[in-house]
Amino acid sequence: MSTPRAILFVDGENLTFRYQEGLSSGQTPHSDVQHETDCFVWHPGMTTWSNFDLVRVCYYTSVVGDDSKVTGLKRRMSTITYRCRPEINSELTGQVVPIVFKKSAKNQKTRNVDIQIVIDIMRFALSDAIDLVYLASGDGDYLPLVSEVMRHGKQVYVAAFSSGLNAELTHSVDEFFNLDGVFFVPQGTNAS
Repeated sequence: MSTPRAILFVDGENLTFRYQEGLSSGQTPHSDVQHETDCFVWHPGMTTWSNFDLVRVCYYTSVVGDDSKVTGLKRRMSTITYRCRPEINSELTGQVVPIVFKKSAKNQKTRNVDIQIVIDIMRFALSDAIDLVYLASGDGDYLPLVSEVMRHGKQVYVAAFSSGLNAELTHSVDEFFNLDGVFFVPQGTNAS
């Protein structure tokens, strides 16, 4: 059996706000977490926990500001790389593709991110370009999408923080991965 081809769709708003909740509750982040307040959070471990051929990482988020702020955030995020097939070639990397929307108020989640994720996932779910959809979000609004993608014969993996997680996501997908240990040091240990 060949390694399934996957695209990671990151709901950056969801992950960022959940990550920031963890920080506010006193959790200690791992040293290799990249974070910009209210915009994005990333850790390389998001792409190395399972055995699939990661074709692309699409990171959806929003930012308050003008066009230069959007462009600057896209530029910074596009410097983030991920390992495509770590089990075969740990040197093979890709560049995160940032999809950034402007928003009018800080700490406000936009519907643009969710809508674009749904459109893009369905576009790929209806094609032969990928075998697996990997969604990074704990938002229960994606449950109908997950069901539809699976009905079209694609596997669905979900990764999310335990904070704010819709528990139904954990048993409605082919595989669920908790991101708490990827981003935060377990209580009582030192940061690594």
